[in-house]
Amino acid sequence: MRRTIACAAIALAAGCGQSPAPPASKASAQLRPAFGGDFTLTNQDNQRFRLQDIRGRAALLFFGYTSCPDMCPATMSRIAGALERLGDSRGDVVTLFVTVDPTRDSPAVLKQYVGAFRTPLIGLTGTEEEVSRVAAAYHASAEPVPTGTANYLINHTTAIFLIDREGKLRKYFRYDEDPDTLAAALKAVLRTE
Repeated sequence: MRRTIACAAIALAAGCGQSPAPPASKASAQLRPAFGGDFTLTNQDNQRFRLQDIRGRAALLFFGYTSCPDMCPATMSRIAGALERLGDSRGDVVTLFVTVDPTRDSPAVLKQYVGAFRTPLIGLTGTEEEVSRVAAAYHASAEPVPTGTANYLINHTTAIFLIDREGKLRKYFRYDEDPDTLAAALKAVLRTE
């Protein structure tokens, strides 16, 4: 996959097995308007998915790939913990997993992957160009790491992005953010809209 250039002002990139640089809290509160936004990809059911299709619900979005050995499952675990803390409001939140490995992560592969989690998850893929556009909009990056086998790894942005009911990016968090903090941010977004 072609490398997506990350925004130099926001250090979000980290690879599988590495911890990301924590985003500065002031940077999180002062996101540029061009950060995030609508996109169209293909979901695990091989149907076109548009971010605007979930208007009225908040979303937690993260980038990863189905062969990711550690960061992606850990991220999903923290998101699941946050959603459990929401109680009845958890139905007002959608979890979106955007692959950075569209070559291997077909809709069929994504369908198996998302089915392994007890928390509902929408897996998203597309052409390399489509995925690169979404990654660029969120200032995310991905870089293949050769392993000498067909099972390469990918260093990728590990942040969790909080999108409000109107489709606007509100905050981002480290992949290892405490579920209580994620839940509190979700509650605030759900309460204010």
